[in-house]
Amino acid sequence: MVKYTYSILSGALIIVALAISYFYFGELNPVIAAVGGLMFAIPIRFFWLSFTSPILKINERVERRTFHLGGWEYIANRIIVENTGKSAARNCKGYIVTETGKERVCWTVPKERPKATINAKDEERLDFCAFYENGPAHHGPVVVESERDKVPMVIAPTEEEWPQKPSECRRLDGLEKCKVLITADNAEPVDADIRVLIKDKRIEISID
Repeated sequence: MVKYTYSILSGALIIVALAISYFYFGELNPVIAAVGGLMFAIPIRFFWLSFTSPILKINERVERRTFHLGGWEYIANRIIVENTGKSAARNCKGYIVTETGKERVCWTVPKERPKATINAKDEERLDFCAFYENGPAHHGPVVVESERDKVPMVIAPTEEEWPQKPSECRRLDGLEKCKVLITADNAEPVDADIRVLIKDKRIEISID
């Protein structure tokens, strides 16, 4: 309702102005009526565009799935982005935002990369990051300290895809807090706080 406030208020002011004009002149001045009608069409149009626009929302639920990169097993954490509006959100992009800047990450559906269209009353999933689960037989679930530089514990994809090897991915080792940001050509951006729980191999989403 907040997003319609300005259009509703401006329309109400025009109606009040027309009513005052009628009361003051004893009849509705044709010029004032014509100008008022044109002005009234502006907030009506703005209201309609606002009413039918897409509205992005980040779901607090996180999907997790196991996948492999060159023989290494990781648990991907996917963020669910919903469009609760009445039209499609076009060219949606997803970002990891840290203190040093922001980096694009990819959507789960290959044909929607690097920009996704989220239809009205629909949702898409963003591959945000992944946690090391297991490696080849000589590594297993536990990575010794001397090999940690070779085996990233937390990785993120590029905007185009998951690279073929963990070493080619973006490393998020040591990251504890960040944000997810979703933007679109025709919708307001949305973001949420992320806690990276390395021991649990998952992320936790907090929405204000």
